[in-house]
Amino acid sequence: MPKTPNPAALSLAASLQPLLRSRKARLTLGEMVEGIEGDAGLGPVLFVLTLPVLLPLPPGVSMLLALPFLVIAPQIIVGRRRLWLPKVLARQTVKRPELVKLLRRVLPFLNRVEAVARPRLGFLTGRIGACVVGVACTSIALVLVLPIPFANLVPALALGAFSLGLARKDGLFVLAGYGLLAIAAAVIALGADGIAVGFGYLRSML
Repeated sequence: MPKTPNPAALSLAASLQPLLRSRKARLTLGEMVEGIEGDAGLGPVLFVLTLPVLLPLPPGVSMLLALPFLVIAPQIIVGRRRLWLPKVLARQTVKRPELVKLLRRVLPFLNRVEAVARPRLGFLTGRIGACVVGVACTSIALVLVLPIPFANLVPALALGAFSLGLARKDGLFVLAGYGLLAIAAAVIALGADGIAVGFGYLRSML
């Protein structure tokens, strides 16, 4: 008997609909991931867990929500198809109303993106390509868990591009992820240089 396609493997937008229908005040990361995993591997999971990082949260909370990426990225490197998430991280929660607001903004864009996404540049999403993406995601995760003010947006967008690329086997989105990663590195480097110059100026005044 032919295998029935997993809806989550067919459409990321469709897989996010249950999050809109939920009536809970808070959702755990484990609940957000539940039902997302499918034939597309960890790409859809990576995308779903990127959403809370895009929320306007206090630095400490956003750092905590970024910790799962330190668990997911190495699993992408070794080629796991199913996510292992420690219970302590799976129990972390986000406010559903804030997540719903973000989803309502993201879903129309995601529908348009998925309409044009298709398998291409396969070497970027194959076994070796996915391994390199996992290394890139690990470096992004390290940035996200550091207390760097306003440094989470571009890295989170890079994670979104990587996850779409892996989920749809579309190397063009993977390339976009690398581009966003380069921009994030430049912004952080400039910020660090500005802080160093500022401290140097203050020291010269003392």
